Amino acid sequence: MTKRGKFWLTILLVLIIGAAFIVLLHYGFNRSAAIRSAFSAADTESVVVEAGPEAEAALAARSRTTALISMYIFAVITVLQFIALITGAYVVLGIRSSGDTAAMKLKQLENAEVFFDIPLYVGLFGTVSAFLVMTFSPQSSRLIAYSSTLIGIIFSLLLRLTLQYPFRKKLIAEKEGGDK
Repeated sequence: MTKRGKFWLTILLVLIIGAAFIVLLHYGFNRSAAIRSAFSAADTESVVVEAGPEAEAALAARSRTTALISMYIFAVITVLQFIALITGAYVVLGIRSSGDTAAMKLKQLENAEVFFDIPLYVGLFGTVSAFLVMTFSPQSSRLIAYSSTLIGIIFSLLLRLTLQYPFRKKLIAEKEGGDK
């Protein structure tokens, strides 16, 4: 299988796993009060004191819809984080497997710096998205903001510490050994 075929197969696999994650999260949302409460607004029963059963049902439906939207935003951002991680890994592995000299690989690795920051950008996108949700559900917006930022930081560090740093160190040693 070609490199391009492996790349697209991996992306397809990540998308399938991401879709399964979203389906499982939706299933958990419908079956578990704990998952539902993580994305739901604060207790709304105190708001509906004497408005009647219709108003209470409408408020409950609105709360559920808002919670579902929050859950889907969280799920999509999490899947995007994994796609960013896989893309960064593929870039490094592509540079590593190229037949170029150590000096050229170092330049390519330097040029690929942006791929190590993509998880941070996706985390920032999640934080900004959480501000949009804050109007409807402050609790779930905090969950989205904190988790997307945290995952972005962890994935960016993971790319840099496990792929970029050791590879760069090896290339510098090769380059210095080749120059002597």
